Amino acid sequence: MFSLPTELTALLPLWIVTAGSLFLLLLEVTLKEEGRKTAPLLTGTFLALALGATFRLLSVSGMPGPLFHGAVVVDLYSLTMGGICLLSALLTCVFSSSYLRREKAVTGEYYALLLMGTAGMLTLVLAAEFLTLFVGLELMSLAGYVLAGYFRVQERSTEAALKYFMLGVFASAFLLYGIALLYGASHTTHFSELRHFLEQGNTRSLFVELGAALLLVGLGFKVALVPFHGWAPDVYDGAAAPVSAFLSTGVKAAAFGAFARIFTEVFGLPGSWSWCLVVLAVLTMTLGNLGALGQSSVKRMLAYSSVAHAGYLLVGLSAAALAPADETERAVAFYLLAYTLMTAGAFGWIAWSAGQSETKTQIEDIRGLGLRQPWMGLPMAVFMFSLAGMTPTAGFFGKYFLFKLAVDHGLLWLAVVAVLNSFISAYYYLRVVVYLYMRPLEGKEPALLPLSLGLPLAFILCAAGSLVAGFLKFPF
Repeated sequence: MFSLPTELTALLPLWIVTAGSLFLLLLEVTLKEEGRKTAPLLTGTFLALALGATFRLLSVSGMPGPLFHGAVVVDLYSLTMGGICLLSALLTCVFSSSYLRREKAVTGEYYALLLMGTAGMLTLVLAAEFLTLFVGLELMSLAGYVLAGYFRVQERSTEAALKYFMLGVFASAFLLYGIALLYGASHTTHFSELRHFLEQGNTRSLFVELGAALLLVGLGFKVALVPFHGWAPDVYDGAAAPVSAFLSTGVKAAAFGAFARIFTEVFGLPGSWSWCLVVLAVLTMTLGNLGALGQSSVKRMLAYSSVAHAGYLLVGLSAAALAPADETERAVAFYLLAYTLMTAGAFGWIAWSAGQSETKTQIEDIRGLGLRQPWMGLPMAVFMFSLAGMTPTAGFFGKYFLFKLAVDHGLLWLAVVAVLNSFISAYYYLRVVVYLYMRPLEGKEPALLPLSLGLPLAFILCAAGSLVAGFLKFPF
């Protein structure tokens, strides 16, 4: 009986989004305007098929494990992280459809780049050696650079793309140099072989320590850790709101997925790098929250908020040298799922409410919208409560799992700092809710995106997920 090779079936989500991206480019060239009308529906279909394939793979009893001579690994963690990336891309597709029609900027390239960036994300979270990781990272990043500057006639969009690209190039250089140093020390690019090399007592090698530090810099840029976070507020604010949703959730989830695997499975040994994660966690949480406090723009507030959430994730990773790798990865994966639902929903809500060319992104501009549009104001309130970590939202459970890791493995003081930062963040999140429901609308009602079928469904999915995700059984 004919059977498909494991490399084809186990990597089916990656093949689907890659084929979808190429198909959309071909459609753009051949059909042009006619093809553009179907691009959102086709993109959503490809992403839904890839997500369905991921769920199917998660439901099978045995995982394929390493494939392509150990270049990629298909396990519960990589499939879960891949599913989160696909969910982010699907939500971005839904939010983009109405947004681009309003801006009269629908092109097939936009959706092709969205799928190609998603293919890079999947490659990144599946990677089990550094060259594959670098290819996935660059594929994801290049799509992100172009999407950030998609509205090239708008100065803020061009500025966002330029800042993202210039700093991203430097980050890639640091990452590649770190990989080169690690290869020079261990003569391998495979994670498992490098782990074996370190277990032989080579953790104090200068090349290893410097290589790990450069990896930390390169990946730290992608996840917006302090002091590598300076690009995030300008890029998220200058890019279109759906693109900001994609960059702040999918790109961050993929980069943190790789970050967690490297620093739990490869460098998950007691060593001098552990204190670096602790220091970065404190700085990232604190400066991210302090930066968000003074923002009058909701988009910039969410940008600084994403920096703070990267710090919360580092709290869990700081215990990686002592905690089991699967326990750390489970906590990171769940938090990224909760973060994706609530942050993508919040940026999607801004796309709906900000008006033509996003001229209404200030907190004053949402004054009274929850009273005028109660069913659309409610999801934003749920997102803010979840981002603040209030019970019983997914944001609360996500922080609980991460902070518990720190407490259980001797980092009680770090968990206390994280809880205090969560209290600080409650101010600027609840401020949005106050303006939605407790400040009367002044002047005429802003022009809102028309509520096509997909938009309310996306908000319902994000809001419901932000409320119930903590009570569901996680894949691993």
